[in-house]
Amino acid sequence: MPQDKNRIERATRESRSIIAGERQAREAKTARLRAQRLSSDEPTPAESAGSKPRTAARKATPKVSDVD
Repeated sequence: MPQDKNRIERATRESRSIIAGERQAREAKTARLRAQRLSSDEPTPAESAGSKPRTAARKATPKVSDVD
């Protein structure tokens, strides 16, 4: 039984260590991307209006009537 407890504690420590490393990498990436985004030139209002993604117009589908 004590071996199981030690094994569980070791696994918990290892998993927390891995999670902490992944969190650090994620936060570093987020900071890098944020800095990159903020360092880029701000678009002028005319450019920002045209840069919105357009949604495709939906075609009208023919309605199916129930004919018995």
